[in-house]
Amino acid sequence: MELDLAYGDTARKLRIPDRNLLGILKPNDVKPFQDIGAEFAKASQAAAEFLKGGHRVLVLVNDYTRPTPSNLALVRLEPLLNDRDVKYIVCLGTHRSPTEDECHQIFGPDFYGRHKEQIINHDCRDKSKLFFRGKTSFGTEVWFNRELVWADRIIAINSLEPHYFAGYTGGRKGFLPGVAGLETVRQNHNNDNVTSPDSAALRLENNLIHKDMTEAAKMVIRPVFSIQVVIDRHHKPVSLDYGDLFESFATATSDAFKVYSVPIKEKADIALSVLRPPYDINFYQCQRAQEFGRLGLKKNGVQITISACRKGIGNDGFIQTFKNCTEPSEVLKFPKKERKLGWHKSARLAKLLKDIELYTVMGISDETAKQVFMHPFHSIQNAIDAAIQRVGPDAKIYIIPDAGAVIPVIE
Repeated sequence: MELDLAYGDTARKLRIPDRNLLGILKPNDVKPFQDIGAEFAKASQAAAEFLKGGHRVLVLVNDYTRPTPSNLALVRLEPLLNDRDVKYIVCLGTHRSPTEDECHQIFGPDFYGRHKEQIINHDCRDKSKLFFRGKTSFGTEVWFNRELVWADRIIAINSLEPHYFAGYTGGRKGFLPGVAGLETVRQNHNNDNVTSPDSAALRLENNLIHKDMTEAAKMVIRPVFSIQVVIDRHHKPVSLDYGDLFESFATATSDAFKVYSVPIKEKADIALSVLRPPYDINFYQCQRAQEFGRLGLKKNGVQITISACRKGIGNDGFIQTFKNCTEPSEVLKFPKKERKLGWHKSARLAKLLKDIELYTVMGISDETAKQVFMHPFHSIQNAIDAAIQRVGPDAKIYIIPDAGAVIPVIE
């Protein structure tokens, strides 16, 4: 069989024997809302009831790293908030503050212009802006932004899609890591549970990282009205749930599962995962495809990741973690006190490398790939040929042409 696979703005040809092809896993065809504004209008009607008796309202919005249509919600909530004392907080977690252009992206230029003075950027490192709420049963010390105490009503606007170790974005993640202190995020993310098989995309039931986040979110003492928007691979809204934070999140995760899960009957020996825009932006984002593809692979299989890495490496902290390691497993043995923020990403990669081989065809240097114990190739054909040679002539292969939007799930 001959296939054309995307690589940046070009197509690369691949030939594989028919007997080796187990399947081509494609994203589900989900129709986005025809009128998302009408759905947000319904949510704002419910919010009007929630706001009764409230005078100080804190609105939580996602930062520039999430494609949340916050502006569409905000312009419909605006009439309800004009006669109240309102603040808007950007849930940055540990990320940097947004630029002016990114604020326009988050809020919309007009809304931002009207409410610029009411907008706060969460700073996880400024302890004077935090307060201690207690500990979760996992021992995580919960520090939150003080604005959560200032408010008597909280509205949280989130988008929801799969997350490689928390199961899903959205919901409780608006609070941890969204408006949590640096040490709180570090303790949650750098926990040994982050490498558990249950800490994976679409998994919540035994996901202890998720449960820790949920416990922290339940420590918020003010009433919370939640708006959860499920987005597809094109970042278009496909469902909207609102109301109680935990109930709306649960419904939204069910919706997201239908969007991103692709049923398979068996696991493959080789998964060839192609990252399409926006996920092919850099090397940092490639782990998304590797984590998702791993769920359709047998142990000791080969994951081939294809990405143009249009803007290079991205945040290279996870690469630096491996700098003095002679093998990936050394990262997993770091004492907790030596685990810097970002260790979790390196640990997840080290766990992948214990279970499978990682081959790459990427727009980065061979040296960079080798620093994190991956095997670089300069053509897709060479990578697949090498993988078949490694596994054997009867190797079964999944081709995943849009790997950022496909999560294999055994039926």
